[in-house]
Amino acid sequence: MNATAYADQSWFVMPLKPKSKEPAKFLRHGYLDATLDKQKIQDWFADPSTNIGIGLAQSSLVVLDFDFRNCKGNRKFYELLERCFASNTYVVRTADGYHCYYYTEPHHKNFKGKLIDGIDIKHRGYVVAAPSIHPSGVTYEVVNNVAAQVLPDDLAKVMMW
Repeated sequence: MNATAYADQSWFVMPLKPKSKEPAKFLRHGYLDATLDKQKIQDWFADPSTNIGIGLAQSSLVVLDFDFRNCKGNRKFYELLERCFASNTYVVRTADGYHCYYYTEPHHKNFKGKLIDGIDIKHRGYVVAAPSIHPSGVTYEVVNNVAAQVLPDDLAKVMMW
């Protein structure tokens, strides 16, 4: 998927430095500059090496960020990952795990920053999107190319304060 395709589904897009998670230098307000403006997106992504970021709150998205290096073999980590895959939502393979995307209601603002070791909850800010290239050289890859689902109540309950 390219940056314009994300905007077509109302996901706010921003440019990141090539092979980086950092916003492009010319963004004045970082992730707050993410946009749906197709002309701006085409200008930003004229260089195909530019990584893609998705502004989360603007897009009404929350992402569960699973990182195997930090899970410490916790069984709950694998149960939650399996739960996310079972929900048939949009999923991206990262350099060390998965990003599971969900739509969230505007009143869901009290998300924890971390669910357990190895699972971060991304709601404010942004995430790196496929097909960006991680600093390690690994390409972010969509592994479940379906529409993001609405955050299930059982997951919302454990993710919020």
